[in-house]
Amino acid sequence: MPILDKPSNDANRLNMLNMTVSTGTSDLAAGNNYLSEETLNEVAAKALEFNTELLSGTGSAGDRSKEVREKNEAVKKLETFTRDMWEVIKRRVFRNNEPAEVLSYYQLPLDGTVPKVIKEDEIFTLAAKVIEGDSKAVGAGYSMAVCPSAAELGTILAAAQKEANDVAQADRQLDKAYKDMAVVREQADEIIDDIIAELEYNLRKLEPSNRRRVMRTYGVSFKYAPGEPVDPAEQAK
Repeated sequence: MPILDKPSNDANRLNMLNMTVSTGTSDLAAGNNYLSEETLNEVAAKALEFNTELLSGTGSAGDRSKEVREKNEAVKKLETFTRDMWEVIKRRVFRNNEPAEVLSYYQLPLDGTVPKVIKEDEIFTLAAKVIEGDSKAVGAGYSMAVCPSAAELGTILAAAQKEANDVAQADRQLDKAYKDMAVVREQADEIIDDIIAELEYNLRKLEPSNRRRVMRTYGVSFKYAPGEPVDPAEQAK
């Protein structure tokens, strides 16, 4: 015996709501009152709301993806500029025979080894300390960094921080969209239960296979258990 297979994802939920409105409206016009006009109005309103929230969630997810991509690009640029400054400072210290301690202003060890891997959360702190260190180096009588300069690195750092903040805000919007969608999803499931219950009641005098046939036109699905023989009356449906 086939059993009800209620929608388990949002696309199927929306499809059933839309099919219910389309089929139900046509049936009412033809005098087949399988669903009341009141129910159909509720379903139509919920289908519209559900679609709106679904699009909002999709849009928020897309916005966050965009912000993450832009943040990653900005962080990569920040790391590149920081590494460029380190390399230039290393060469200058060697070329001008400056004491190795100058490297310390720029968060480098005395041997000038540049970190091979820098974690994303570390590059912001490192870049800020390098900028601060350049100011201290100048105060100690050494030349300011050039190509890039501390000012240029500061601009890149500010841009990367802004992109990171944009991701945080996009996260908040996505969280809100998910929460709103969860509420509407629960309401959609409730109205789907109401649709099924009303159809089953109004079609109760039909043969089971015919009842299922009509309900399928409203977007209701049925499934057989694995290995269960298909009802001959269903095979041609």
